[in-house]
Amino acid sequence: MESNHCELTGVIAALEKVALTPAGVPRQRLWLEHRSRQLEDGHPREVQARIAVILAGGMTRQAQGLKEGQRIKVTGCLSRAGYKGDARDRLQLIAQTLDTLNQD
Repeated sequence: MESNHCELTGVIAALEKVALTPAGVPRQRLWLEHRSRQLEDGHPREVQARIAVILAGGMTRQAQGLKEGQRIKVTGCLSRAGYKGDARDRLQLIAQTLDTLNQD
């Protein structure tokens, strides 16, 4: 079996409203902005990324009370955002766990 696990920390840049899928499952998307300093070939490099995080089912209840600007850590798996057009080439993180972090 192939491995697909991602852990990312960052700040909530935008938090969309909960919507129901056609099957009646609650689903919510938030946008996570990540900034860090990483080593690339032994040299420090500033890294920035913005990714959609998808919360589904019970994860949407866990997200109640989250606010833009809040620091979180999300773990889950990566998936393409859709099957048509540009969405085929965009990644999103399907959340399996979400933890709030202390503000620095």
